[in-house]
Amino acid sequence: MKIGLNIIDGEKFYVEPITPNSYHMVKVENIVYSHKSKYQLIEIIDTYDYGRVLILDHSTQVSDRDEYIYHEIFAHPILISHPNPRKILIIGGGDGGLLREVLKHRMVEEAVLVEIDGEVIEVVEKYLPSIPQGAFKDPRSRIIIGDGAEFVEKTDEIFDVIFMDVTDDIGPSTPLYQLEFYRKVKEILNSGGIFVTQSLGVEQHPNARLKIISDLKKIFRVSDFYAVYVPSFNNRWSFTFASDILNPLEIDLETVKRRFWKRNLKTKYYSPEIHYALKYLKMKC
Repeated sequence: MKIGLNIIDGEKFYVEPITPNSYHMVKVENIVYSHKSKYQLIEIIDTYDYGRVLILDHSTQVSDRDEYIYHEIFAHPILISHPNPRKILIIGGGDGGLLREVLKHRMVEEAVLVEIDGEVIEVVEKYLPSIPQGAFKDPRSRIIIGDGAEFVEKTDEIFDVIFMDVTDDIGPSTPLYQLEFYRKVKEILNSGGIFVTQSLGVEQHPNARLKIISDLKKIFRVSDFYAVYVPSFNNRWSFTFASDILNPLEIDLETVKRRFWKRNLKTKYYSPEIHYALKYLKMKC
């Protein structure tokens, strides 16, 4: 049995490596798209249990049946913790789901998305339009096809919130998990701003998350994480944040409720109560 598509007893199965010692296998209904771009293998498959799935270099990125869990919990605890997030940077995020959630906050004036692989955006818009839901064409969106590390190095723009939604610490994303990169991130972050990155599976990759937190604590006064279970990832997925002022886990429930309703957020999973529970769920990680 090999990584990727396998035929077993005449039926298609996709095998994804989770750790060096474990694999996740799902039954495939249809192969929608498969192409090696300049940077990575891009695949779209239809599965029986998770719906349509985007896979990059044999790693599941999003499923159209549960992506809202990942994207809502990535975006809203961070944005709600900021009293006035107007200018946002998303490094990666080529599936458009995080951008979609960011734009739900009406005070956001501009969201800059820097994606290294433009083919990911093209494929998602064609085969998974239910995820971005037009976010790439929103007048507040500015899409840049380019290297996130290079953008952070060269820009003179300052952001209130910076998201990093890139693949794991492999291939083109490796430079984005380095201490020097985090230093550059802080230079383009407002003094009252906050940075957050996806930081892999709680059970699958604990050392990766601990390294990210350790590095960020060398630069920011506050760094911590929260996590949520994502069915298509077969794991609790973590998000690590850093700031000199803000801590999404310490904001009181009444403030979360007030900002949630004032901003008129429409969500499927995230709520003020879910936000408040994140610090208690984290204790079990």
